[in-house]
Amino acid sequence: MSAPAASENEVTGIIGESVLLSCDLKSSTAIDTARLRFHWQDESERVVYSFNKGEENQHQDSLYTNRTKAFRSEMSSGNISIKLSQVTLEDKQNVYRAFATLLGENDKHIRTCPTTLLVAARFPTPSVTVNKTNMNATCSTQGGYPQPVVTWTIQDRGNHTLEPWEVQTNITPDSESGLYSVWSQVNITENQTVTCHIFNPVLRETVSNTTIVSPSDVQEGFTAINITAIIITIVIIAVLSLFSIGGYFVNKKRCGASGGTIEVEGNNHQRNGHVETELLDRCSPTPDNLEAD
Repeated sequence: MSAPAASENEVTGIIGESVLLSCDLKSSTAIDTARLRFHWQDESERVVYSFNKGEENQHQDSLYTNRTKAFRSEMSSGNISIKLSQVTLEDKQNVYRAFATLLGENDKHIRTCPTTLLVAARFPTPSVTVNKTNMNATCSTQGGYPQPVVTWTIQDRGNHTLEPWEVQTNITPDSESGLYSVWSQVNITENQTVTCHIFNPVLRETVSNTTIVSPSDVQEGFTAINITAIIITIVIIAVLSLFSIGGYFVNKKRCGASGGTIEVEGNNHQRNGHVETELLDRCSPTPDNLEAD
């Protein structure tokens, strides 16, 4: 049984998911697991997982209880890798190492497979909204880790990335989860295509969202106000017209019942030295001897 190179590896674990801490003893012959003893520990020397001649986790630290799993069917071929589940922020930058011993004649002790665990959480696709009054675009997302890099690209007559001084960005960690929230804003003009990019430096991945600022978008708020005003005006005119027509037909029905016609008379009144005229509706009876032309 020979030890692999002691170079340090890096693996990335997603918060809440599982990650593989890989290690192979590279034995040229089959290993009797009844003679195999190995354990993993972190840089604080807490036991992450232990295997002692068939018994598991006799000395495991409580921090890792119910979080580890080995591959017993593959141990005879030298595979002493373990799966660490429910990755947390507390696991970040931890260096894990495996220590193995094959008991018997000429016992061999191996300290091997140093592995640094990087921790990350994916940012959801950001939302991009346009404020048509202030002429700016806002990008927001939350729940990612570590702190991302935010950039904006503008496409109008060309395609260019905005300088940091052209962008207002606020990135804050949640006080409980430690995950980051992102808020970023840029000024815009008509006929532009703007894209917000959120880059995760650990996962080496970018999530983006794009919106198009068209003239109709800019005028939409004012158009809605104008249409509303026009509708209200039409309704008021229609209601007033109905009242006027209704009054006319009421008088016509009243006079028609007596067989007369509607006349308007003026009564003059003298009030405070002035002559005022009062217009009164009168129903004039139709003469009995009126003949049609």
